[in-house]
Amino acid sequence: MRPTLPVTVFLLSCAPKAAPPVEAPPAPPAPPPAWSTDLLSSMDGSVDPCDDFYQYACGTWLKETPLPADKPAWGRSFSTIREKNLATLRTIVESSAANPAAKDADWQKMGDTYKTCMDEPAVEAAGVAPLKPWLGEIDKIKDVKGFMRTSGKLSASGVRSVVDAWVEGDFKDPSRNTLYLGEGGLSLPDKDYYVPTDDKGKATLAAFEAHIARSLVLAGTPEPQAKADATAVLAFETKLADAWTPKAELRDPVKSYNRVDRAGLVKLTPKLDWIGWLDGAGAGKAQEISVDAPATFQKFQTVIMGTPIAHLRAWLRFQAIHAMAPSLNKAVFDEDFGFFQAALLGRKQPEDRWKRCLGTVNTVVGEVAGRYYVEAAFPGESKAVASGMLDDIQKAFVTGLPNLAWMDDQTRERAREKSAKMSKKIGYPDAWRDYSGLTIAPAGFAGNVVAGTEFEHKRNMAKLGKPVDRGEWYMTPQAVNAYYNPLNNEFAYPAGILQAPFFDRTFPSARNYGAIGAVMGHELSHGFDDQGRKFDGDGKLSEWWAPEVSARFETQAACVKAQFDNFAIADGTHVKGDLTLGENIGDLGGVRTAYRAFRSTSGAAEPSGIAGMTMDQVFFVAYAQNWCTVSSPEYEKMIVASNPHSPNQFRVTGPLQNLPEFHTTFNCQAGAKMRPANACEVW
Repeated sequence: MRPTLPVTVFLLSCAPKAAPPVEAPPAPPAPPPAWSTDLLSSMDGSVDPCDDFYQYACGTWLKETPLPADKPAWGRSFSTIREKNLATLRTIVESSAANPAAKDADWQKMGDTYKTCMDEPAVEAAGVAPLKPWLGEIDKIKDVKGFMRTSGKLSASGVRSVVDAWVEGDFKDPSRNTLYLGEGGLSLPDKDYYVPTDDKGKATLAAFEAHIARSLVLAGTPEPQAKADATAVLAFETKLADAWTPKAELRDPVKSYNRVDRAGLVKLTPKLDWIGWLDGAGAGKAQEISVDAPATFQKFQTVIMGTPIAHLRAWLRFQAIHAMAPSLNKAVFDEDFGFFQAALLGRKQPEDRWKRCLGTVNTVVGEVAGRYYVEAAFPGESKAVASGMLDDIQKAFVTGLPNLAWMDDQTRERAREKSAKMSKKIGYPDAWRDYSGLTIAPAGFAGNVVAGTEFEHKRNMAKLGKPVDRGEWYMTPQAVNAYYNPLNNEFAYPAGILQAPFFDRTFPSARNYGAIGAVMGHELSHGFDDQGRKFDGDGKLSEWWAPEVSARFETQAACVKAQFDNFAIADGTHVKGDLTLGENIGDLGGVRTAYRAFRSTSGAAEPSGIAGMTMDQVFFVAYAQNWCTVSSPEYEKMIVASNPHSPNQFRVTGPLQNLPEFHTTFNCQAGAKMRPANACEVW
């Protein structure tokens, strides 16, 4: 029915009057800015952010994202960037494979590496023949001396040995390279896998033994002998695992740095031919050596000397098969994948071959691929923007030092000095690696993989006794990762991680600082975590803290350990707060420092353009979405058992539970799950 009141009013009037103004309908809300589309679509607004911020920030993405069949885990940030980077690399590398003579020798090596990998018929035709030289050397082993020498030699080709060996700066003299030897020999992710306490763990161990037998059969061992050898191999590794020092204990650099000379290594375990092992591994000129766990090495001697030579040969034969399996025919590849990827990690199927072949390229000639990747995917201004952010992060860290009541003024000043000495690497190296000594053949995939492995091993061993090259990068430019190196007191951020959704030079500061800024803060905080704090500004292992301040730091760190000890994955397995302590401190310090840096920018005062959402809230959502992840139960189990990083959901809830800035931003009241009574503060 039409309204009549205005007409009635008009008729009762004694004089004409203007009609009352008609109010315009409210304007529709402005659409959110384009940069926020993917951020908002991942969130679940039905979840209270003060109850579970991980679900609030990632909930819709988690519900709508199935785990790809060829992945054990899939993350909103890391995985999507990796896929984009692979697509960029594919265009580059396939061009080099199709036109090997178009550019320089490195271009051809990159193309030939990829082309031989993609040549499946040739790989099938080769069968297990590429293994024969290794197996022949193993068959010649007659005693422990021969085992040590052969094990050392094969380690230079990528075969697992009873010890791990690497070269880096000396903890006490970081300007010079030294050789480090660490406990090794285990095929499974951690020593705990060898002493299962539940039926699933026991089934995994039984599957491992069956896998060893099948692998040996594929390489030519008769089946009855293969089954007996598999039992012996598992028994040998179980004894090694029992001798292992837990990974968490080896995180203390003071305890894991045990410098000996060659004579000292021989004296430590005189029944093992270490001179032969070093010669075989190409480390014969090593004079200065550090052993991570001397007591473990002594136990290893007992285990090795007590193991029949035939069993040592069987173990080394299996390790050779496992090392070369990704480069061999489908039968061997599938067998290796079926256990190490499917059974252990929950991966349902292998990645497409072109992706696996790009992985080989990244391993064999990674900086060649990286050089062309940078040209294609890292605009020049990105480096300047990222560098400016890093400067802000460093300033914010120093700005926060006076707020730490547990520090004294002297240690606070030394922390400032260490921060000031930190150097940064962004994007890619100033000088590219020289691959002139690497020979890549136009045919023979497995041979090229071995050539690449041996080239890299030789390059590293050639550093022994020489000054550290501070310009060297320890990741390729296309890597979706970052690192802090305490010996150089430096952090590095490859071009591969400086991509959306982590970083885009057009993003508002709230999003950039919440995402890549927190990663930058994380790496900086590693310089002051439970490990990094024991190295000074020049990279030397030294006690630069006052004793009472060190004690107070340990108290602060114990709070973080206890907090993460209480977190558990779906099957009830708890996080190892001691093993993950450094990464958890890095996450806590990283997000706090990044937030402080963000608040110092002009972007902190800008409206977000998103109805009902402030830029401060955007910052924390961007941080949380770094870690949105779907994964298999097997993968989660492996992470908790052996990885120094906590499962990703706890990398969100754990740090943010401790931040008053987060509580204020989302108005979280005392007693809420995201605001527990006992909050931890380190940096």
